[in-house]
Amino acid sequence: MRTNTQEAVLSAYIASIGKRSPREAAQDAADLCRLTNSLSHLNEIACNCGLTERQERRKQNLQTRIKAALEGAGLVLNHFNNDPRGYAVYLDLPDGSYNSFGGRQCGYGIGR
Repeated sequence: MRTNTQEAVLSAYIASIGKRSPREAAQDAADLCRLTNSLSHLNEIACNCGLTERQERRKQNLQTRIKAALEGAGLVLNHFNNDPRGYAVYLDLPDGSYNSFGGRQCGYGIGR
């Protein structure tokens, strides 16, 4: 359920920026949530037993793809989080909204 909520919020912000149509914004949000969930899964594996070389490359590839997707959607990356207990990716939303205990400077988290 949390992913649906994140997709809806991201879609609304992407559409409000005005660079994308509502349909494109919804697709961008779904892609971002899918990528960040994959990154969250790798963070869990890294915490439990460490990553193999292949998984390290996949993690770097996911981070690159997330950055590209954010740029295309008009959103700004705040930081990546490697701790599996939190969100995998934090964004700076246009209105300064946040959903974590880190407050406004930490940003809006997406991922599991």
